[in-house]
Amino acid sequence: ATTTMKSDEQASEQVFEQRLLTIPESFLYRVPPLKHTSGHRAEDWGLANPTMTARLELVGVDEVLEIRIFDTKEESGPVAICPVRCGKGSPAIDTVVDPVVDSSRYFVLRCEDERRRHAYVGVGFREREVAYDFKATIFDFGRSVGRQQTAIEAVKRREEAVDDEPQVDLALKGPIKITLGSAPRPAKESTSDRAATQLAPPKLAPPPGNRPPQAAAADQSSAVPDDDDDDDDFGDFESAAPP
Repeated sequence: ATTTMKSDEQASEQVFEQRLLTIPESFLYRVPPLKHTSGHRAEDWGLANPTMTARLELVGVDEVLEIRIFDTKEESGPVAICPVRCGKGSPAIDTVVDPVVDSSRYFVLRCEDERRRHAYVGVGFREREVAYDFKATIFDFGRSVGRQQTAIEAVKRREEAVDDEPQVDLALKGPIKITLGSAPRPAKESTSDRAATQLAPPKLAPPPGNRPPQAAAADQSSAVPDDDDDDDDFGDFESAAPP
């Protein structure tokens, strides 16, 4: 990319130029009045007799792609410029760089002078690949400008949305009392109390429905008959037996 400086009596303006493509050889033709409603036809130009062999330079200047036409036999400036404006509201690219209907290697360029007067010039290339690069560079530049404009508009919308948001007053209302100090600490547990708590065995409640061993033993002892009573009954039985 190259940078040029333009200045006037009031201020100096800095313009950035980006050279996108250079085509060392192309052929220029006079374009006759349009005869077909479908579009221009290269066969009407007299392709065997071009008016000039030219060098083309495609240079991006802000939102404009300039197709600069140079005479290969002279070392002067461009003999013609075709500006392709890609900003918002600009005409369609096909109306400025118009492909012919009978070939993919020829185009009609709408050139302008400093007074913005128009003149139509035919341009052609030997190779289809060169013609493809020529057309692709122009449309890629137009898409790049469109993406840039979309990004700028999105930033503006976000800024406007932020400005429209209501302001929240976060100031403290009325007098504020602030007490500085430390919170009370919990009482410390003595070492002996902590040791006793750790060594004491846990107290477990008896399982529900189970009776203590002492009560069970007492029941068993009450269920066994007394040996002394049996002996007394047997004695009575002997005394009552006949001799």
